[in-house]
Amino acid sequence: MISTDKKLTSIVSRVALLVALAVTLALPFGYWIIAYSDFSNQLEFKARVKATALGGLIVNNPEMWIYAENRLQGLLAREPVPPDTEAVQVYDKRGNLLAQAGKMPASPVLRRSYLLYDAMRVVGRVEVSDSLRGIMYGTAIAAALGTLLGGLVFIALWMFPLRALRRVMDALFEQKQRAEVTLRSIGDAVITTDAATRVEFLNPVAERLSGWTLSEAKDRPIAEILHLIEATTGDPVATPLRQALAENRIISFGRDIDLVRRDGSKIGIDDSAAPIHDSGGGITGGVLIFRDVSVARDFIRRRSWEAAHDVLTGLVNRREFEGLLAVSVASARDVGKHHVVCYMDLDQFKVVNDTCGHAVGDDLLKKIAALLQSRIRESDTLARLGGDEFGLLLPGCSLERARLISADLLAAFGDFRFNWDTKVFTIGMSIGIVSVTGDNSGTEILSMADTACYWAKEQGRNRVCVYHAGDSDMATRRREMGWIARINLALAENRFTLYHQTYLPLNTVAGSRKHIEVLLRMIDEEGNLVLPGSFLPAAERYNLMPAIDRWVIRTVFARYHALVAERGGGPLTCAINLSGTSLNKEDFLDFIRQQALEHALPLHSICFEITETAAINNLRKAAEFILECKSLGFLFALDDFGTGTSSFGYLKGLPVDFLKIDGGFVKNLERDAIDKAMTETMNRIGHIMGIKTIAEFAENDAIIQELRIMGVDYAQGYGVCLPTPLFGPAPQSDPAS
Repeated sequence: MISTDKKLTSIVSRVALLVALAVTLALPFGYWIIAYSDFSNQLEFKARVKATALGGLIVNNPEMWIYAENRLQGLLAREPVPPDTEAVQVYDKRGNLLAQAGKMPASPVLRRSYLLYDAMRVVGRVEVSDSLRGIMYGTAIAAALGTLLGGLVFIALWMFPLRALRRVMDALFEQKQRAEVTLRSIGDAVITTDAATRVEFLNPVAERLSGWTLSEAKDRPIAEILHLIEATTGDPVATPLRQALAENRIISFGRDIDLVRRDGSKIGIDDSAAPIHDSGGGITGGVLIFRDVSVARDFIRRRSWEAAHDVLTGLVNRREFEGLLAVSVASARDVGKHHVVCYMDLDQFKVVNDTCGHAVGDDLLKKIAALLQSRIRESDTLARLGGDEFGLLLPGCSLERARLISADLLAAFGDFRFNWDTKVFTIGMSIGIVSVTGDNSGTEILSMADTACYWAKEQGRNRVCVYHAGDSDMATRRREMGWIARINLALAENRFTLYHQTYLPLNTVAGSRKHIEVLLRMIDEEGNLVLPGSFLPAAERYNLMPAIDRWVIRTVFARYHALVAERGGGPLTCAINLSGTSLNKEDFLDFIRQQALEHALPLHSICFEITETAAINNLRKAAEFILECKSLGFLFALDDFGTGTSSFGYLKGLPVDFLKIDGGFVKNLERDAIDKAMTETMNRIGHIMGIKTIAEFAENDAIIQELRIMGVDYAQGYGVCLPTPLFGPAPQSDPAS
């Protein structure tokens, strides 16, 4: 800026001086020309007038005028009268002075003459002369005024334009500084060049990314500063700036490019180049802008990898595995290739998670993944399908070969021991195998393999089971697995509904309180009712009952007071069935407690029913659960009593309020003496223990009468009433059987 200011001052000073000199010289020079011309014309006019007057005298006295000196002098002295500084002289044709008037002027002198004629002959001349000193004095004054005016012009031209130009320069400098500060502050690298792509400017980011400083790179071709290569192939790539200048448009890369820095290291960049134009639209240079995208590119690659892989084990994930399986199905259908899918589920893995924590469980999964990966072919694909489940795709593999591979995996697991702290864990694995054919989709094939895996678990675990389409047990398991998605969807879309059956009191001991049992139904995708026998086995097997039980409890608790009002406002007990898996859920009791507090249910409004089998499986847990619920004011019934192997032995340890005699003994008691005796025995034992009894499957009046004679407290069954909707009308009538 300092050198530019000096140059500007010098240029303005020179221009101002030249203009001032021109003004200074123009005023006296112009005055001299005008005054001299006017003075010369005046003298010439006077000489003509005098010559004309003398010419008339000559005409009148042609012979005597040259001797009449007095008359000539008088004539010369007439108008116009010569001033003191002016002299008029008459000469003959030989140049002899004949007469004169006035004083000879001081030098320098200006003379002007006019010829005298006699009969068209030149006989002499009249000469008028005057001093030029007056003009010289005027010229001197004009020179002085010109010098003053030139000085003023110099000051004006030097001061005001220079200030204006300095303001403009200051504004331009400020803009330049702002632009440079902006370029230095932005996160992108910026390189500007001239029209020949020689570097003019690098901002700090460009210096850092390229490894070149501005002083080192200045005036060098940009190709020497930026070495670009293809990120995938490593092939050299020309900078886009030359193309941008040649085509006069913005150019950017549409592919992954790496910048080889000055030290040889590489970074991924994304760049664009554009020409710089002057005010006339001409190209004066170019600008190249690029940024470091290494982190973003690595992030995208990582996310792409994570989209197809399990982060914990590094194996292919379920979505990618299903995509590969779809490709295998297509090759089996179109080319006839044979492939096999193995579905593997770990046994006893939950023990490690519960005992040591999930961090240790994750470490175990990584070790298992490494073990499995080491026992398969390079062409095989191992995937983690979720939790402790793995999938294995064996391309170009026969079923017999798949059996051998699976047996090898089981053998490896037999030798595998997982040590943590002072504990040693043995992990087993069940494997389901299915052939990949073009007749089924990839999802169906994976479902078949899953079914075979579950069948292997049920047969004793640590074994291989091959799926066969004609196997009835396999078909049953597969149908049950098909219910998983339907049940989950019904829960999400609230497509469950409740029915009920009323208990019939058979004696006065039962009291006047009304009792009903809540029955569950599902509404399918077409709006039809589905009986629980169709979907509850699958829900029990695949651990969906806790979610269903929560739905029933939440619904009944929320609408209990409305149910009481609909039935006249008297005391009402609603019996709700609970599954064994719900009893084992740690937070299930907290859920019941929260719902009870939220809806402020009265005492004995709810009676929970648990099956005898569920109670036997974990007697201590069941007893604790029953006691906690009874402390909240709920009742308990033991359902399906009599089906267990030691029913009377454990009954003393369960503080239940009702004993529901299994319907298998009740439905034939009027014809079968053993069933009748069993029913009587269970009723008597219950009463001895202070427990009221309920007989299921009371399907006709004869059974009901026998139950009344026995002293059973309540009867339930189609002989009492058919199941009816608990809340308003049902979508369609419930089938009776």
